[in-house]
Amino acid sequence: MSAGEATGSGRGVRRRLAAPLGVLVSLLALYVALQGVDLQSALARLQRAEPLPLVAILGVIGAQLILRTVRWRALLAIARPAMPIRLATLLPILLIGYLGNTALPARLGEPIRAFLAARAEHLDSGVVFGTVVLERLLDTASLAALAFGAALVLGAPAWLTQAAGLAALGGVAVVTALLAGGLGLLGRVLVRAEVRLPSRPLAGALRFVRFVAAGAAANRERRAAGLALTISGACWLLDGTTFWLVGQSLGVEFAPAAALLIAAVTMLGTALPSAPGYLGTFELAAAGTAAALGVPPSSAFLLAVLAHVMTVAPSALGGAVALSVSGMGMASLSSAVKEDAWIAAVR
Repeated sequence: MSAGEATGSGRGVRRRLAAPLGVLVSLLALYVALQGVDLQSALARLQRAEPLPLVAILGVIGAQLILRTVRWRALLAIARPAMPIRLATLLPILLIGYLGNTALPARLGEPIRAFLAARAEHLDSGVVFGTVVLERLLDTASLAALAFGAALVLGAPAWLTQAAGLAALGGVAVVTALLAGGLGLLGRVLVRAEVRLPSRPLAGALRFVRFVAAGAAANRERRAAGLALTISGACWLLDGTTFWLVGQSLGVEFAPAAALLIAAVTMLGTALPSAPGYLGTFELAAAGTAAALGVPPSSAFLLAVLAHVMTVAPSALGGAVALSVSGMGMASLSSAVKEDAWIAAVR
């Protein structure tokens, strides 16, 4: 067997193992999250839920979608500043990407939306994906900072405050590097290093980082990154509002800062490998954080489940409508993305 065949075989094994591993993690997370939960009591409380706060969540999610579309357009302007992309073009693409994140493993919705935007606007797929990666970096940095602030306000348990503090410190370092053009410098170094590397898989990985660097800091648009960071903070505050409204619906009282901290830890927890839709990892992170802040286990688990439904279902439904209107299928999109040139460079 040649080196190329062996490498391809190894990648195939990893891809085949990814889905079962995600399902296993989800099942374990659900098992842990259900410890101490009285399901009968939780169902009884769900039947008494107030509907008006849940209706209000739909408005919150709509505002988030608009803000996130504006944020992505600002970052895409780095690649094409002369001709901003219309929000009406990006919104359905963003919704399809969120549907892909929900229905497919490994957040495949992110490369799918990069592929669709690049095709619609005749841009380089690698550069567009670089803006998506930059968006995620800024998103995580702002989320960690807000989580740390909320933990300090609440006087949260030491382990939770320390974890949020470390994440916030890392986020500050990443944002500082971005605003200083650190990824641009890294990209130039890697371009030179790639020529000297005998290992093709490693060279492919470095090409991927180069694409990210090109999308993130090629023209040093600090204002775009700053705007995106501000919008990310606003979106996370709205996410905290969603958890607070779910608590109001269920009669579970906690401070807005607690809702923000629960939302932050939950979103960070969805980065773990899991079954599609963040099943299990979402519930464990949300219920575990709520319980650490004094919410009874049954109420904490119900809060997590209902928040999961309310945050994922509207965007996924919007994505399904956008996908139907486009005339495409998620399976065909996934296959097209895997065949795209910038993906092929790192497979």
